[in-house]
Formats: sequence, C-alpha cells, structure tokens
Amino acid sequence: MSFDVQFATTAETSLFSQIAHLEPYHGYDGAYEKLSTLVAEVIRRLADHPLGYPISAQASELGITHYRELNLDGYRVFYECDEEKRLVVVLLILGQRQSIEQQLIHYCLMFDR
Repeated sequence: MSFDVQFATTAETSLFSQIAHLEPYHGYDGAYEKLSTLVAEVIRRLADHPLGYPISAQASELGITHYRELNLDGYRVFYECDEEKRLVVVLLILGQRQSIEQQLIHYCLMFDR
C-alpha cells in the first residue's frame, strides 16, 4: 500500500524558484519540463518507500530532526512522513548548493506576513 504524497505551499514556491533559476539557461519550457520530471520521480519514490531516505543531517544541525531528505538529480527534497496516516508532505526542494538554513529563514519570513 503506497503513501499519499502532497506538496506544501513552500514546496510549490521553491519549485517556481528553481524554474526561474533554470529559465535563462534552458528557456521556460525546458526548465518546466526538467522540474516536472523531477516532481514525477519524487512522487513515485516517496509513495513507494518514504522511509528509505535518511533524516536530513543539515536540518538536524538546526534542531529539525523529523525532516527526511531525498537527493535526486542535483536537488534536495525535504519532506515529512506520517506512517499512521500513510502521508508524505514535501516541504522544500532546493538545489544541491543551496543552504537549508537560508531557505528556511526566507520561507518563514515570506509566509509570516
């Protein structure tokens, strides 16, 4: 029995940021296609094996010990898994070089209006 995979508003916003970052290099259509392919693979993997990926070491250093991290195609996907509800919530999608600390601050400030 697979898990339901949902995307938080912060995950959706971070996806749009990744598309905007790639657009100058690949055009909008190319950037959108790349991220759409990523999202489809994230959903497939997390629906089947959400507990197969580790707790995020970088998030743990910040005291967030319940975020798991899936690394895929140069992106870091942070998510929470509720085994009882069979639910995965994707929280944030970052490029490999992006700091989770900086992005969490950014999104906390952005959504705290």
